[in-house]
Amino acid sequence: MTDVMVYVQHLLGIGHVRRMALINRAIRDRGLTVSVASGGVPDDGLDFSADHVVQLSPCKTADSSFSGLVDPNGDVLGDDWKELRKTELLSAFRVIAPKLLLVEMFPFGRRAFRFELIPLFEAARAANIPIVCSVRDLLVRKKDIGKTRWMCDIARQYLDAVLVHGDPELFGFDHSFECADEIADLIIHTGYVAPAMAEDPSGRKEEDRKGVLVSAGGGAVGAELIGLAIAARQYSETYAHEPWDIVAGPHFPDDHFDALLKVMPEGMVLHRFLPDFRERMGRASVSVSQAGYNTLMDVLSTQTPAVMVPFAQGGESEQTERAEILSKEGVISLLDLDGLSAQSLAKQIDGARRPSDFTIALNGAQKTAMIIAEMIKGKA
Repeated sequence: MTDVMVYVQHLLGIGHVRRMALINRAIRDRGLTVSVASGGVPDDGLDFSADHVVQLSPCKTADSSFSGLVDPNGDVLGDDWKELRKTELLSAFRVIAPKLLLVEMFPFGRRAFRFELIPLFEAARAANIPIVCSVRDLLVRKKDIGKTRWMCDIARQYLDAVLVHGDPELFGFDHSFECADEIADLIIHTGYVAPAMAEDPSGRKEEDRKGVLVSAGGGAVGAELIGLAIAARQYSETYAHEPWDIVAGPHFPDDHFDALLKVMPEGMVLHRFLPDFRERMGRASVSVSQAGYNTLMDVLSTQTPAVMVPFAQGGESEQTERAEILSKEGVISLLDLDGLSAQSLAKQIDGARRPSDFTIALNGAQKTAMIIAEMIKGKA
């Protein structure tokens, strides 16, 4: 028997996995065991921070517009695969025999996986164990109110708690979910899930920072930003002669990575990933990135001046909304990729300033672990 079974499905980026890994680590720090059922494409670089990982038959999104599900080779998946996945997931649930089920996003996302998650919820209900949803602070807004109502109904029917990884002092779950009032008794804001820092960044002086760190998250998207940033260095009046680290990400296309590697200017280093990414950000003068949840948490944790260009393809709105709010608070500099040039990006990098004094709860992993431990104890 495992204490907590975690379901996580990454489709394009790996931000969901990274956030869940921080939560899993905090749960295990409380002496509980964690088993993960992962439905994404396996990668040796992914660390779920779990005691055990069950790999389901993998899938990914066909493209950045989330037009459909495909296997790792790009072949379209059909009903036979869905039946196989459902069987695998329910079998994993029986073997793991958890005391609590923690599902990432669903029903507020991952609707395409309802074919396996509704049966999983039914199995958890039959086993009389708590069902908890782990969801980020902002949802992608739905044009179809019917889908929003469906989310609310499923949450009401099956969930014991909705753990929202955000700070209501900044904005609550109702900012992006119209039916939040109807499930208010289920919602708990945990604070943001951010990594703990080895040292207090507030004590780092500006002269101790050097260079520019450019990153594209998992790298499945972000190639255009990487290209612009490489071209921007020559136009920078402040950082043209300082080192620049370019982190493409593990899913950055191999052919594009190899092509960039051959033409990298002196003083710039192209990386697939950096094991000490957060520490390097803490030592950088400026961070340039997209505006994903995890990268924003790194910026807030390290208090690094940041220029951000949100990912907004395929109807994705959450990066832009969150970044706009934090930009108004003086935490980051916000840019739109449309019409952005190397020269204008260089100007923004030169003008980036340390985040203004801004208090936000960053202990979301620890609070989530505490809530889950209390739910298991209460159930026992």
